[in-house]
Amino acid sequence: MLDSNRIRSEIARLYDRDPQGWRVLVGKDRFGFYDAIITQGADAWQVKEYQVNPYKFVGLGTKLPSLAEPMVFKGNNFGLRPIGFNQMKELENAADDPSNMSSLAARLLSQRPVASTEAMEGPAVLHGPVLQSPRPLDALSSAHSKLDEKLRKELQNLVNRNFRHTTTPYI
Repeated sequence: MLDSNRIRSEIARLYDRDPQGWRVLVGKDRFGFYDAIITQGADAWQVKEYQVNPYKFVGLGTKLPSLAEPMVFKGNNFGLRPIGFNQMKELENAADDPSNMSSLAARLLSQRPVASTEAMEGPAVLHGPVLQSPRPLDALSSAHSKLDEKLRKELQNLVNRNFRHTTTPYI
């Protein structure tokens, strides 16, 4: 188990090396912790975090055992896609027309994801898609439930030790 920031840095490094085939699924567990499952092919990571305040998260994460079958979602892969000035103008013009916005979003998401250094060369970046699920861990096998419980307990200990003041209501 590693600090979630360290896991995210490792994932970002791997993404920049090969930005194709990534999937991100997020949600909250029944204890209120945020879960993120990030995959590329048979490689997968779980990140479990607690929101300390609107600007800060603390958490833990781990690389999961290789998935026997990669998670498959219909739709586009996660990634960074640069948006040019003309596309930004199209977004502004399409904001009031849902069908036009949907068509433009589909066109933008059909672009191949690129490494972060390349994405940042343009004036704007489309980031995603990130899929939301009420139970993101259901996408994994039941064998991961023990690992999830271990992550949850360790994160709860971390929160109790360092951020206990955020877990109780003010009187």
